[in-house]
Amino acid sequence: MVPAFKILSDFDGVWTEADLEAVALHRQLVESCIELLGSDEPTVEADLAAFRREVQDTPHAFGWAPDGRISAFADEDPLCEVAGLCLLVAVAERGRARRYREAIEARWPTVQAFAEHGFVTAMARFRAEHPPSIATDAREQLHAVTEAGAEVVVVSNSEPGKLLAWFRAAGIDAGEGPGHELRIRGSAGKQVLGGDLTIDIRGRRVYVDRPRYREAIEQERPDLVIGDIFSLDLALPHVMRDNGHPAAPRTLALRRHRHTPAWILEDRAAGAIDHVVDRFGDLAELVEPER
Repeated sequence: MVPAFKILSDFDGVWTEADLEAVALHRQLVESCIELLGSDEPTVEADLAAFRREVQDTPHAFGWAPDGRISAFADEDPLCEVAGLCLLVAVAERGRARRYREAIEARWPTVQAFAEHGFVTAMARFRAEHPPSIATDAREQLHAVTEAGAEVVVVSNSEPGKLLAWFRAAGIDAGEGPGHELRIRGSAGKQVLGGDLTIDIRGRRVYVDRPRYREAIEQERPDLVIGDIFSLDLALPHVMRDNGHPAAPRTLALRRHRHTPAWILEDRAAGAIDHVVDRFGDLAELVEPER
């Protein structure tokens, strides 16, 4: 029997919108900084707004940098923008941002440790206070793709509990093992970098050695990979395909958002991306079950 066409999908940003979670993360950051600096809310909000403007002016210099190297740029996603704001504080040597760094480092080993704790706290709080923010038609989108002949595996940095809860809230039978209509692999660690191998995309150095994500791709051997953040989701499979890796996908798709940056959209990341779609369900037209 010819195996099904396999799609490897990201979750956050493909099946969801990141805006609400970014608002929750910003709120957590504001509250933490008020407490750390002994300041008032209007002052902290004004300071963070100034830091955000600096990040937005030079997004290539900031982003999600778990080990100090930028794993995803500040303009690729609203959550990455907040992470970029924290990186700006972490490297500050002058001005108000330095005052924030010193206040954080008086209580935390690093600004990164502070930021990671804030992210975990904000996401737990968001889940407790909000219903699952998955697309309202997630079930219909999935069925459009599976009925076209595809198997779908979601490989996400989000922890498995969130993925299971949100998919099941949408009426989707999701599980980590076989026998479900959708299989998940959570806590994927796409942001975890190995060596310093990079590619250049419109002047940006994008790190592509992501060993935990590469292991997932090698195990799944997908036909198509879809994500919304080029650096995290698509840069590595692009390089694997270019290098002729036997587990590399044949097709790469980007889920477009209003915040998707021009350096990705203008020429589809220098030709690395094959298709740009507005929703996961659009992939039904790309499924090739007979191969």
